[in-house]
Amino acid sequence: MKLTVWDLEGPISYVDFAADLFKKLEERLNRSNLDLFYQMISNYDDYLIENPQVIHSLGVESYEPGDTLRLLAPFYAYYFTDEELITLSKSNPGLIPGSVEVFKRLYESWRVYVISTSYTQHAYNIASLIGLPLENVYCTDFPVKDLKNTLGDITFAVQILIDTIFPKYISEGLTGVLDDLNEFFFKTCSKYTETMMKVTVRGGRRKEKAMLEIAEKHGYPLNQLIAVGDSITDINMLKRVRDEGGVAVSFNGNQYSVPNANIAVTSPNQMGSYLLFENYDRIWDWLQEWCREYPNFKNNPERIPSHLISESTKKYFIQHNFIPRIDDLRDADSNLINEVVNVQKDMRKKVRGWVGVLG
Repeated sequence: MKLTVWDLEGPISYVDFAADLFKKLEERLNRSNLDLFYQMISNYDDYLIENPQVIHSLGVESYEPGDTLRLLAPFYAYYFTDEELITLSKSNPGLIPGSVEVFKRLYESWRVYVISTSYTQHAYNIASLIGLPLENVYCTDFPVKDLKNTLGDITFAVQILIDTIFPKYISEGLTGVLDDLNEFFFKTCSKYTETMMKVTVRGGRRKEKAMLEIAEKHGYPLNQLIAVGDSITDINMLKRVRDEGGVAVSFNGNQYSVPNANIAVTSPNQMGSYLLFENYDRIWDWLQEWCREYPNFKNNPERIPSHLISESTKKYFIQHNFIPRIDDLRDADSNLINEVVNVQKDMRKKVRGWVGVLG
């Protein structure tokens, strides 16, 4: 059995569960454009990761990509119950086309793990839909009842974040509210921030740590592993696998995942990535051949040479009328990186909708 680890939101589910939850708060809060509010917090999260000196100056001991889910956790704990979160995930799991088929095939010869920033309620639901044992899911524990006991009323947080800072963001952009966000989240102690800090999001180096634990558990060196991710939360995991000589895949990713991967798969259907698994034993030779011959068949799956694809996978491509673009990033120059980033971001938006613009 070989080993692979996957991000969840993006490669498996097109839903950004936390983003969708905040959009659903519009009616309860009697506010509008909360998708843009979530985007503000997500952009703030990206800013902190890109400027670690700011994190240091704020005295924050541990901050990782994806901690948006920490910053906004009190909202979710206050306005939703555990049962509601599970129901909402079940009502819109958002499986990427081909995901069920991919994992059905992988289970025959691969150990599969998911490492995700997603809250437990969503991650466990998606795992159940693809037949993955819950013990193979590393995600963000979100004990709603316990958090409610700490939190109390958050009316003041709504007034500050949504009614004061958010309108300023709309008019001035992120740079206009950085000091306000720093003050609220990290310089002022409150029941909100106390509750916020009780949540540890499985992103960045915490994803990498989980991956290392899994690899050690099964005795796999990282150069024999395939890791699949798509965003800023996956950069540590992808970079570590790439640097160790393993297969680091950016699936419909962005400017964060592509430069840290050595293969990019751009596809409307997750079965596009399965080619890497069925050709794993000759992956790099196969990849060179695929890239060389791709222009000859990129518009017609029937033209894919039989030595590059199994009969069953080719049949699937023909039936669903798509062909993945697969790029070899091992020696990619800045021009190719930029091209792949743009191609992946375009597909990301098509597949994931408005959340596709998030980091």
